[in-house]
Amino acid sequence: MFKVPEEEIESSTSDEKGWLGKIKDSIYQNWQTILVALIVLIVGISAYNYNENTGTNSTETANQEEAADTEGEATEEANAEEETENPEESVEAEDKVVAEQEQTQETTTQTTEETARQTEETKIEETNTNTTNAVENIDEGYKVVAVKGEGITHLTRKALNQYLSENNDSELTASHKVYIEDYLQNRIGSQGIEIGHAEDISKASIEEAIAASKGLSQSSLDNLKKYTLE
Repeated sequence: MFKVPEEEIESSTSDEKGWLGKIKDSIYQNWQTILVALIVLIVGISAYNYNENTGTNSTETANQEEAADTEGEATEEANAEEETENPEESVEAEDKVVAEQEQTQETTTQTTEETARQTEETKIEETNTNTTNAVENIDEGYKVVAVKGEGITHLTRKALNQYLSENNDSELTASHKVYIEDYLQNRIGSQGIEIGHAEDISKASIEEAIAASKGLSQSSLDNLKKYTLE
């Protein structure tokens, strides 16, 4: 039987231990460098994964925004096409809105004018109520107040009627009264007056006008009949 020399076995074992020892010694001496290399490798892998995820999310967001823009453009185009296809309906709708606005404005204007007119009429009615046939006895005469539609002649007529209600004169005819009213009006004036205008007419001026009327000729009295209601 062949037998390996002991020297060769010891030499082989010594070489194996030598290599392992060198590797262990090298690792022991350079463990810090190896650790740094591992850390750098781990950080690099993490950064790579992060960039991949970020890129994927950005792509999805961009795709969503693009889809939203596309949908919005499609909606606008659809509305534009609908208006283009139905121009008459659009015009009718606009005309309807304008007509409603004009009608509302017209109604408001009419209401305002009607309110103002009613207010004015109410004021006139109140004035007329307070002054219709208003004749106030004052010293040596009468104070008469004009209502709507009255002039100086109306005031002299009211004063004369008040005087005759206190001093009856059966000789006076309608022609005499027309002359008396005109006589007093000429003494006061023919100026226009407003509602509520007051005029003082003395009893002496009325008696003077009555006396002058009784001095008229019959032909003059007959001529005055056309101004009476008889």
